[in-house]
Amino acid sequence: MRGNFLRKSRRHPTVLMIAGLIMTLTGSVHAQDSVTLRDLQAEIARLRQQVAELEQVKARLNELEKQMADLQKAQKSVSPAITPASKESQITVDGRIFAGIVGTQGDGSFASRGVDIPDAKLRFTFKPSEYVTIVNRYSNNRAASGGLDYFYVDIKDWAGMWKGHTLRIGKHKLDIGQETWTDNPVESILITSAVSHVSGYDEGLNLRGPLSTGKYPWSYSIELVHGNQGFSTPPVELTWGVKAGGLVSDHLYLSLSYMRTGNLVRRDGTVDKTDFNIAEVTDAPSGATGWRRSLWEVDLRYGYGREGIKSVTGTELDMPWQFAIAYGGFADDAQAASDRKGRFGFAEALYRLTPRTYFAMRYSEVSLQDGVLAKLGGSPVPVNRYRRFSMGLGHQLSRLTLLKTEYTFNDASGGATKPDLDQFAIGLAAKF
Repeated sequence: MRGNFLRKSRRHPTVLMIAGLIMTLTGSVHAQDSVTLRDLQAEIARLRQQVAELEQVKARLNELEKQMADLQKAQKSVSPAITPASKESQITVDGRIFAGIVGTQGDGSFASRGVDIPDAKLRFTFKPSEYVTIVNRYSNNRAASGGLDYFYVDIKDWAGMWKGHTLRIGKHKLDIGQETWTDNPVESILITSAVSHVSGYDEGLNLRGPLSTGKYPWSYSIELVHGNQGFSTPPVELTWGVKAGGLVSDHLYLSLSYMRTGNLVRRDGTVDKTDFNIAEVTDAPSGATGWRRSLWEVDLRYGYGREGIKSVTGTELDMPWQFAIAYGGFADDAQAASDRKGRFGFAEALYRLTPRTYFAMRYSEVSLQDGVLAKLGGSPVPVNRYRRFSMGLGHQLSRLTLLKTEYTFNDASGGATKPDLDQFAIGLAAKF
């Protein structure tokens, strides 16, 4: 049969050409159908994968929206309903608290141990404009409102006239030394402060701003305040102070402070106390009919940031260790009584044991010259010298909450008796 077809094809070439063309077209159609099928299968698989991914994204979106709704509902239930008078105004509320168990030796405040809340603050910050900030902070130490710690107005950049410089008006914390900014159990590396505890809140003016710029910037602070305790009528002479500080290397901060009160006598002639605290002593030397207080202090700190201040609660402890040393002197110049002069200093260190746990210790001392006695550091009896050594651990439960524990050796000497004041404490320190 094949032979017949070939013989006929030789006689009729057109038949052979038509047969070849049919075979070629048939092969092309089959090849085209095969390629299209593979492409369709691949495209379907790709689209199915995208649909699956889209379903996962939709499920995650629904989950996040539910979390946001729950969070907004919780915030509305606990947040105070504060509405500023102007839409451009801003109001914020924050605070801190330390609560724990404290035990002391026989002459301390907690000889049988007890629960204590030595530090609890609630601060309201109102910003009515770009240049003006009003700050009002309440003290709720030991769960009892002690009134205002401070209430002041900051005029930033002097309302645009002096960029970088701020004028503070009202009752504020005196800017003297470095520890005074972290002298509480929440922000300090330890629960207790140095025995010198230089600090104070007073009414008046504070002017601060930059002294230099660049890699190692320095700043200044100038105080002009009443000097006497409380909101009573100020003495005839005001209290003034100056401070300068800045970086001397990448991590080393240096500051120098000086402050001097006027004659702390009221206008009616009676002797007043001072808001300018040194070793918990704020009253005049015994028998004085008038007196002035002055103080100088030098602080050197490594690893405490560009301003020499670093709270262990709410900030990153980004270095394996920190170290600080301070030294100073003070004089209470009395009228019709003996003067009271002394020296003080402390050294403290923090070492990070793990990313969330650190060990800290501090040695501090304050002493009076010429055998003078006073109730230094809260001692129950007058003494001439007080030394304190504290060591403790801090463990970060969250960025704003620490579990802190400490043991403190207190040695007061030079008086008629030697009080037993060693102390143990453990508790939670938190910011909110």
